[in-house]
Amino acid sequence: MTSPRARILVLTYTEFAREPRALKQVRYLRDAHDVTTSGFGPAPFGDITHVELPNATRQRWGLFGRLLYLGLLVLRIHRLIPRLSSLDRASVKALGSMEWDIVIAHDLWALAAALELAPKHGVVLDLHEYAPSESEHSLKWRLVMLPYVSWMLRTMATRAAAVVTVGEGIALKYLDEFGLESTVVVNATPFHELEPQPAGDPIRLVHSGVATVERRLDLMVDAVKGTSAHVTLDFFLVAGPEGQLEGLRALAGDDPRIRFRDPVPYAELVRTLNTFDVGLSIFPPTTFNLKWCLPNKFFDFVQARLGVISGPSPEMARIIDENGFGLVLPDFEAASLARALEGLTPETVANWKTASTRHARELSSERQMETWGAIVADLMIRDAPAAR
Repeated sequence: MTSPRARILVLTYTEFAREPRALKQVRYLRDAHDVTTSGFGPAPFGDITHVELPNATRQRWGLFGRLLYLGLLVLRIHRLIPRLSSLDRASVKALGSMEWDIVIAHDLWALAAALELAPKHGVVLDLHEYAPSESEHSLKWRLVMLPYVSWMLRTMATRAAAVVTVGEGIALKYLDEFGLESTVVVNATPFHELEPQPAGDPIRLVHSGVATVERRLDLMVDAVKGTSAHVTLDFFLVAGPEGQLEGLRALAGDDPRIRFRDPVPYAELVRTLNTFDVGLSIFPPTTFNLKWCLPNKFFDFVQARLGVISGPSPEMARIIDENGFGLVLPDFEAASLARALEGLTPETVANWKTASTRHARELSSERQMETWGAIVADLMIRDAPAAR
């Protein structure tokens, strides 16, 4: 049975044009449904209605509101906190005059406004990671924000008509800790019609993403500096908040094999990566979310028809082992990566690239997005959720 055409709002409290997961949802759902986007920044699509939200809203009631917000967090009077959010108020004001069948809320922070909009067939909560571990390296966050995040998951998240997350390990954690059943939609990359380039000599390694302390990108630099393998390493990095990019540049020093390139727009990234040989997707488990990560870049490398080297991260290791397009290191040590690089040959890399090409379509976002179509279809035939 064909699903009725739904009025869908995709809501995110980030710059929409820089939110790959939300962009992929819109591209898939727009053909069968009437989709509106809302978030920070200008419209991501020229032919789809976009409601831009203010990126810098003043705290309700000024200094008194900020102190009250902090006091409620410290005292754990969590039920009153959503009422203080100026961004939620601005969102509801901007979007509340329209009628929605379904609202897709990206992450917990957009959930309160999504629920207040009261879509006819419910809210879909898209949890990009395990929220209680979002900033687990920060003691202040663990003491003050973690109890609030946990409260939202126990109370507000249970009001969602459906919950979606990015990996099996994270889905199991939500179920074990909060009783939240979720559907997994991984952060796959749209299918690209590309051919693998011949393996280079030297072998061209590449990594793209954000430079943050938790990701330990220094391990890749140390490995290349410590190996005699005939390789180069190119970084396409967006600077993080801690000055990590400058630290990486200093660590690389004047080694001519390590280069830092300007980041490229996401729409151009896969074709840029196609000129390389092997993508490095190595993230030591410094946080729970990094332990279970299955990042965009992993699938970017597949669509770019590269080989992939990962650490023993369970989600990435499983896919590499099943599809044969790369190598899983035994640990997250720079020395292990250095040894692996010394064993690489152009023939091995060429075989990995062939395997990436063979599995690119089944690992594309188009296949993953079919799950979103099924979720929307299921909600549209359900009765409207009871008022709460």
